Amino acid sequence: MTTIKDIAREANVSTGTVDRVLHKRGGVSAKTEERIKKILKQKNFKINLIASSLAMKKHHNLAILIPGFDNDNLFWKSPYSGIQKAKQEVSALGVETSTFIFDQFDSKSFKKTFNRLIKTNPDAVILVPIFYKETLEIVAELNQAEIPFLFFNVNIEGFNNISYIGQKSFKAGALSAQLLELCSDPNDELLIVQTRKNLENHRAISQRVAGFKDYFEKKKTKRNIHHLDFDNLIDLVKTKSKINTYLKENKGINGLLVPSSRVSNITSLIEDDYLSSLKIIGFDTTPKNVQSIKEGRITFLISQKSFNQGYKSVISMSYFLVYKEKPSQELATPLEIITKENIAFSQFDKRRYFNEK
Repeated sequence: MTTIKDIAREANVSTGTVDRVLHKRGGVSAKTEERIKKILKQKNFKINLIASSLAMKKHHNLAILIPGFDNDNLFWKSPYSGIQKAKQEVSALGVETSTFIFDQFDSKSFKKTFNRLIKTNPDAVILVPIFYKETLEIVAELNQAEIPFLFFNVNIEGFNNISYIGQKSFKAGALSAQLLELCSDPNDELLIVQTRKNLENHRAISQRVAGFKDYFEKKKTKRNIHHLDFDNLIDLVKTKSKINTYLKENKGINGLLVPSSRVSNITSLIEDDYLSSLKIIGFDTTPKNVQSIKEGRITFLISQKSFNQGYKSVISMSYFLVYKEKPSQELATPLEIITKENIAFSQFDKRRYFNEK
């Protein structure tokens, strides 16, 4: 008897993709769907409704540990929306998802929220391992309970997570360096503005900075790279004074990198006289960043398809639970260069979420 796995093997796709076609749930490219349907017809495949019904009666509990968002920190709204989209789809597979929100600036909140999560007895966990020390403790507890887990957005090597879904942060930093090199003169000085304290805990950002510096070091290009750090952006008057004074005292700076999603927070504080001469690069298509690039206050944004990260994480872990289909060890999301000219197309593509080609 032909099975879904047989169809998937012949079509060179995952069993989850075949399942989406069979149940008309979408999320598959037209070309792939046509190929699968052709094989289904050739094999005279019929869904075993009794077996399908029994399978759907088996429930799986999937818990997700993700940072929260607010008006000043909107990045996590995008992957959260992806999670909500996937949540609707996987419920048909008998997967129930629960989302637990922690404060991205508070390691205690990270661990405390996980303690609430683990009490729900999840069958699998998806988490964003922002804090290294606390992640060590969390992973030890998950391993002891034999609960499979997946990292998304932030990757930490050396753990037995079944997969990582997200950006290659080091390469993203190198890309930002290449963009600044292309749009600046060889003698221009560069400034990196960091807006988080305890940066070593925020591995994605620190990896971007490392990739940025490594790019120039490998090219043996002598660039004067300045650093300006802020613990937070609460005192905007003080922050505005500090950054504009720094630019006034260092007139050779013509390129600026903000290795986080808070680039629009920084550009809003820079006086127009300085802003007009700066080439500015930041990350992520948050609403504020989108507005800033439309206004010409940001030169480039590097998008990591964060909506897809949330969506794909839930889908991948659900297929692992239901079909025992283990995802690739690493599923890297693309690095998309966003400009004022192509931002509208990027936003349209974001709404399409994940299509398997």
